[in-house]
Amino acid sequence: MASVAQLDVSSELEKKDVSPEEAENEEPMDDDDEENDDGGDGDDGDVEEDVTVQIGSTYSCKRQDGSFHDAEVMKTRMNKQLGREEFFVHYVGLNRRQNEWVEKTRLVIPKPVKEGQAANSATPEVTEDGKAPLKRKNEESTPDAKKVKVDAEHDSSTNSAMASGDFAEELTCLLCSELFKDPVMVDCGHNFCRNCIDKAWDGQESFTCPDCKEVITDKKYTTNRALANLVKKTVGTAGSPAKVNGKPKLAENCPEHDERLKLYCKDDGILSCVICRDSLKHASHNFLPILDAVGVYRTELSTIVAPLEEALKVTEQLTDQQQEKVEQHKSNVSEYRLHIESEFEKLHAFLKEQEEKVLENLKEQGENLLKEMEANMVKMQENQDNIKQTITMTSERANDTDSISFLTGIKSFIEKCQEQQKDVMVAGNTLLSKDLCQGTFKGPIQYAVWKQMRSFIQPYLSPMMLDPSTAHPNLVLSDRLTSVKYGDNKLSVLDNPKRFSQCILVLGSEGFDSGRHYWEVEVGDKTAWDVGMASESSNRKGKIKLNPKNGYWAIWLRNGDAYKALESPSRTLILNAKPKRIGVYVDYEGGQISFYNADDMTAIYTFTATFTEKLYPYLSPFLHDSGRNSDPLRLVHS
Repeated sequence: MASVAQLDVSSELEKKDVSPEEAENEEPMDDDDEENDDGGDGDDGDVEEDVTVQIGSTYSCKRQDGSFHDAEVMKTRMNKQLGREEFFVHYVGLNRRQNEWVEKTRLVIPKPVKEGQAANSATPEVTEDGKAPLKRKNEESTPDAKKVKVDAEHDSSTNSAMASGDFAEELTCLLCSELFKDPVMVDCGHNFCRNCIDKAWDGQESFTCPDCKEVITDKKYTTNRALANLVKKTVGTAGSPAKVNGKPKLAENCPEHDERLKLYCKDDGILSCVICRDSLKHASHNFLPILDAVGVYRTELSTIVAPLEEALKVTEQLTDQQQEKVEQHKSNVSEYRLHIESEFEKLHAFLKEQEEKVLENLKEQGENLLKEMEANMVKMQENQDNIKQTITMTSERANDTDSISFLTGIKSFIEKCQEQQKDVMVAGNTLLSKDLCQGTFKGPIQYAVWKQMRSFIQPYLSPMMLDPSTAHPNLVLSDRLTSVKYGDNKLSVLDNPKRFSQCILVLGSEGFDSGRHYWEVEVGDKTAWDVGMASESSNRKGKIKLNPKNGYWAIWLRNGDAYKALESPSRTLILNAKPKRIGVYVDYEGGQISFYNADDMTAIYTFTATFTEKLYPYLSPFLHDSGRNSDPLRLVHS
């Protein structure tokens, strides 16, 4: 009977196109009425029970090609034409396009094990035609062993996943609820992200552990490198998304149709499959193969990146230049601070010296006058004592009642008293009254000191004169060569290489080739003028472009309110007030020419350059401007 059973099993497996090895790997089917036998032929009177198919359950299903595959039952329907129930199944791991409706006989449905049935009983399998299941021998225990092995592996992976989840919790920061980033350990032994613990302790005077609330004496912590390494390993373990080149691996199938993503929709800007292309959702849309789309958009990105790279180079250069400007500015601030402190220190020292001199003079005069008055007071006190003594002696002799005693030596006594009287009258009581010099000690001390300061101040106002050999023929100089104005008629003057032929200019007679100098010119209410410095070799003939390149550093006024610095190109100047005087400061070694509103010494503009030859002041009173600009320019001497 055993041999017959084996032949029946082989025959049934051939009908199913399933090998004996595959049959052993299938989960065993329990027969409700099958009992353990001792190797006999068994009883064929068993009746097959109707087992219900559960929606959502997974069964082994026979596919159209005859192979078996695990399938999940999605839904059911009744086929009225065929008079049978059918099930819509999805083959696990296969494309959803292969889903299909199958009849119940194609599903391998395990039957429930009845009470009292032997645990090691042979498991029958349902045949294709729905006949009674075959019996397996108790000795064939391989499928159970393999099932146990699979279950053990499943439990192991489940436990591993659970352990991994618990382990991840141990690597989570209490404050931000995320995996540790740059973990540090505080004194109590708890760990936090460095940034999290810094924020938690920020602004606090006392520090406690956010976890155990233990007081931390010092705001200190230690980098936990071991924990940081564990976090890195945990992030890279199973359960984290797969990464390609450090980036999460994206899905390669269409989430809607589970088809391979092969197209790119240009209208929606998304990846698509061939079904998406034919769907109404993407009707009349333009598609490109993925590789073609990559080429198109990579080229487009290149066209974007190229100008950005150029812009980046320019930005980097400008950033470097700005950094240099920042450093130069910081250096200038320090340099100017030292210069200001040095200049004021000189003033402080000068004023302190003058103060000490005035105080010393006051002390000397005061002590001398005091000595005289005190000496006079001592002399007057002595005269006072002598008078008192004479009066006392005279009164005593006059009151003597004894005539003999009174007259004895009276003549010599009277002569003596007369001499003392004469001495007192000659000395006299003269009141000595001498006062301090009020004009010296309560007069214009500041002005007096300022007068003395002129010899100390560097630079002091330089007494300038004009050089008539440089003046344009239409310029009229004063007798003392300290002022210049425009004349309508040209003067008969000899031409020479230094004289200006077209520009209405005149130079100063004294030039500077070293040191620091300051001079002023009175411009008054003129509507146009030039004030500046010119190099010794600057051109004097023809039309001249006044700028530093040609050896001219100047500012000018035009139309009554238009001020410019004659740079190349010129720069418009905005002044808060119309100056009556213009001051010019020259620091030859420092390479500086600065212009000021001399009324309040407000800086107007500064040129910087390296000077290699002598510099001369230059002036231009400009044209008359219908009589509104006829006033002369005057050099200030005091």
